[in-house]
Amino acid sequence: MKTQAFISVFKIRIDKLRKSIKLELEKTKSERRRETLKSWIRDIKKLQKVIDEAKRENTCPHCGGELD
Repeated sequence: MKTQAFISVFKIRIDKLRKSIKLELEKTKSERRRETLKSWIRDIKKLQKVIDEAKRENTCPHCGGELD
């Protein structure tokens, strides 16, 4: 079972990465750092996967409701 303590930290990190991506996409195409954008997107996907797995583990097996 994964710990629930870091979920809020991961969500904040995802929000910061999304803002960074938006700022980077406002630049002209020639000025964008393509490799950096790709790594940010990979990080967001990994963090979102961890959050989704933790949510799945924290649900009731009978009704699907969230456990405290």
